[in-house]
Amino acid sequence: MVLYDDWGHDYERAAPEPTMIRQMDQSEFAAFVAALWERQGWRTQVTEKSGKSFVALQREDAEGLIWATPGSSDGVSGKALQQFVTLREQYGLDEGAVVTAGRFTDDAERIADQAGIEHVDGEKLRTIVEARELHDLVREHADGAAAGDDGTADDETTGDADDEGPLDRLPAVPAKAVGGVVVALLAVVAAVVVGPTILGTGGEVQETAFDVSAASSVSGDETATLQVAWNAKATTELRPGNDTVYRPRSGQRFVLVEMNVTNAGDGTVGLRQRGFLLRANGTTHGHQPLSNASGFDPTVLGPGESTTVWTVFSVGESTTTATLVASEAVYGDVGVRFDRDANISVAV
Repeated sequence: MVLYDDWGHDYERAAPEPTMIRQMDQSEFAAFVAALWERQGWRTQVTEKSGKSFVALQREDAEGLIWATPGSSDGVSGKALQQFVTLREQYGLDEGAVVTAGRFTDDAERIADQAGIEHVDGEKLRTIVEARELHDLVREHADGAAAGDDGTADDETTGDADDEGPLDRLPAVPAKAVGGVVVALLAVVAAVVVGPTILGTGGEVQETAFDVSAASSVSGDETATLQVAWNAKATTELRPGNDTVYRPRSGQRFVLVEMNVTNAGDGTVGLRQRGFLLRANGTTHGHQPLSNASGFDPTVLGPGESTTVWTVFSVGESTTTATLVASEAVYGDVGVRFDRDANISVAV
């Protein structure tokens, strides 16, 4: 998979080697997973019990639980996945996730899908690191920095984790978890670049009914630094100029968003395309790069300055609802308020 930055440059070569993650031992890997979620604003607690490592997550009204396992050449088994399902049920959790540097067996993926367990394998973990530009965390924990915290583990045992019985003690986890908060806020799906498919005139453009909302990072009377007036539509075709037509990959469709962004703060704010994401069906999507076309050049807005930009996302063709959000990794300290304006033309 090739990922692109805001200027369309290929930065795969600069990304950490997947082996750096796979070579972490269990305690380092658990600390690495906890650090990933801490970067997204979660409070985390790591514990090791019966040969397994868990990360409990909490922040305000959202809580969850992750099983962090480096994995083996055989992959996370269905039996191990079923044990985590049982554990989640014992604690009354609605949400849980399994994160591994390896892979999942077909049986494990089937069980996870049936039980609603989010599962992140090594390839998706690498995509998360690259999309969020979290290479420093990989290097830190690959060098063994996490192993020096206190040198101890809580009731750690050896042996095959698949053969262990149910766990009887974990960090204080909630009686209930808020749906969709464990993985979706971190795992950004970064699309490969889409090039022009037809030159000149093309087929009929289909603009289907699509319900897009937006979630501001401020509420009530809170002051927002970035005020974003926006409008959106779903389409099967983009024509950004130069007699060029872009069409989504098979089984996908575009969600086009046009925004008028104003800096209402007292200082300068960097405006980046990767700072805006689209959540749909439990997945958070990064923008869809287009070859030789962009409606969103990186810029810096001074106090009171405004600019108009457009960005596009690729979602499954059966998707009917989505939510526009600001990336916490980019605008974590900047309040962003979205206001839909039906008068904004979405006509790329």
